[in-house]
Amino acid sequence: MDINQQKEQFSISYIRAIAAVAGYSLYRPEVDNDSVNLGIVCRGGTGKILSPRL
Repeated sequence: MDINQQKEQFSISYIRAIAAVAGYSLYRPEVDNDSVNLGIVCRGGTGKILSPRL
């Protein structure tokens, strides 16, 4: 594994840890058309927006 792959894996693990502490979940899109590697999801929610995604 080269250094850039190591950096990517470290950054994904870091974001997973932060999301877990905050009570959020992560998802990985199947197709990466828009350079989106991960998304953050919140279950539930209040008002008009339920289960928001970032």
